[in-house]
Amino acid sequence: MARPAILFAEIKSEQQRDRLVELWKQHSNHYTRMRGHAIILSDAGYKVSQLVDIFGVDRDTAASWISRFNEGGVDALVDDDRPGGPRKLVEQEQRILEDLLREYPSHPAKVIAQLKEKTGKSISRKSLSRYAKRFNLSWKRFRRSLRQKRDERAFRLAQAELAELLEEPGLNVVYFDEAGFSLKGVVPYGWLPVGERTDVPVTGAHGSTVQTLGFEHQDGTTQTYLHKGYVNTQTVIDVFNDFCETIDQTTVVILDNASCHTSRTFRASVERWAERGLLVYNIPPYSPELNAIERLWKKLKYQLMPANAWERFKTMLDTLTSKLAELGEVTYMPSLHHYAE
Repeated sequence: MARPAILFAEIKSEQQRDRLVELWKQHSNHYTRMRGHAIILSDAGYKVSQLVDIFGVDRDTAASWISRFNEGGVDALVDDDRPGGPRKLVEQEQRILEDLLREYPSHPAKVIAQLKEKTGKSISRKSLSRYAKRFNLSWKRFRRSLRQKRDERAFRLAQAELAELLEEPGLNVVYFDEAGFSLKGVVPYGWLPVGERTDVPVTGAHGSTVQTLGFEHQDGTTQTYLHKGYVNTQTVIDVFNDFCETIDQTTVVILDNASCHTSRTFRASVERWAERGLLVYNIPPYSPELNAIERLWKKLKYQLMPANAWERFKTMLDTLTSKLAELGEVTYMPSLHHYAE
């Protein structure tokens, strides 16, 4: 039985070749560009099996491109315009869209424009969202991170040491940190009526910041100290001195490497606290994930504090005090004593 003849495209003139190059390089439809390129390669001696590997199509598709060209010329490679709206994206076009979404994650308009350039198809923002969900992508804010600056080896070592501390019987592990709450407020997320604007009232007044210095226990209860003004080493020492009087078992306090936690003055008190059963463990720089109380500050600002809490200093202070009191003991430092009267 005779073997079938090998199918090749035959370009008949330089003018035809120029049109194919133009089709390959400039046509708006991705598949039309592929066909033009395939014909040029076929004329150069590439077999159908090689075209299949290059363009990721099946053998019948590659062969049909060559047959269409040999029978109808360059025009036969271009699809006729179809009535109605654009077709849904086929599998290969969806892969192109997914690649574009990952390349331009924060520029949906650019993704849509690039998709049209590559495939000749337009989709709406709504369709883009549906496809993104199908690709297991969701629209959310990027996060600022200093993770790339940290010593990963030191981070992993501290992570392992903390895990051992948490398993140590009779040892109380507590997390400490400071956070500022100001009348500049925060802009929380929320479900709001479509087409309506909801403002967060703020005054932005200077000197209107409450500093929260807090200890969080493993069961989620807290012991917090509220202070108005700048937090320095002495402020932190005063808080630790008071907290030290409340412990009844050996306690390790986890805290970061802020200057007021590592200064010579602070270090001078560490030995005295250790004699009373209070130990200090500084986590490596740029490792907020190791300090559980960081999550509490974020939850307070973006979930627990209502939008109207930022209208006046007294309102903010009262609301913050109320929310913290639900979690544990709250102490006003001398700078806020007149607000407690």
